[in-house]
Amino acid sequence: MTTSTGAGTLRTRRIARSRQRLVEVALPAFAERGYDAVTVDWLCDQAEVSKRSFFRYFAGKEDLALTPLNDVWRTLIAELDEVLARRGPLLEVVGDALVEVVERMPPGWERPAVLSARLSGTHRVVDAAGMLVCERFTRQVVDAIAERLDGAPAADLSARVVCAVVVTAHRAAVDAWCSPPDATTSASRAELCALIRTSLTAAPAALELTLD
Repeated sequence: MTTSTGAGTLRTRRIARSRQRLVEVALPAFAERGYDAVTVDWLCDQAEVSKRSFFRYFAGKEDLALTPLNDVWRTLIAELDEVLARRGPLLEVVGDALVEVVERMPPGWERPAVLSARLSGTHRVVDAAGMLVCERFTRQVVDAIAERLDGAPAADLSARVVCAVVVTAHRAAVDAWCSPPDATTSASRAELCALIRTSLTAAPAALELTLD
C-alpha cells in the first residue's frame, strides 16, 4: 500500500513538473515568436515532453496558453465545498476564497500569468477558448452555490449574479495588473490580490449608480 501511494505521488509530481515545463516554455515563446508561429512539436521538443503527453495535459495550444489563470479557477472549484461551508455574505466569501487561491499559486506563477492575460486579449482562438472555459467554470460555481442556497428565492439567479461579479472583478484586476510595460518582471501577486479586493469592494457601489 505504501509503495503504491508513493509511486502515485511520484507520478503526480512528475506530471506536474512536465506540465509546468510546457507552460514555462510556451508563454514566453508565444510572446516573443508569436502564438501562431509556435507549434506543438516545437514546444514538446523544447520542454522534452512527448506529444502524447502534451495532449494528456492540454486540449491544445489555446488551453496551454490559458493555463496560469485557469489554474486559479480550477483550484477554487476543487475547494468549493469547503468555501461554501463558510459563513458571511456570499460575494465576500467567494471573493476572499479567490484571493486566497491566488496567494497560493506556485512560485514564479506571476510572469506566465501576465503573459497569458496579455495573449488572451490579442488572439481570437485564445479568446474563444477562454470564453468557453469561463462559462464552464461559471456553471460549476453557480450550480454549487444554488445547491447551497436551496430553497432561497431565486437561488440560481443570485448565484449567477455573484459569480458574474467575481469573474468580472477578477478580469478587471488582471487587466490592470498586466498592463504596465514592465509587468512581466515587476508584477506581484500581492498587487493582484489588492486589485481583486478593490474591484470586489467597488462592485456593490457600482450597482447602485444612477444616471441623471
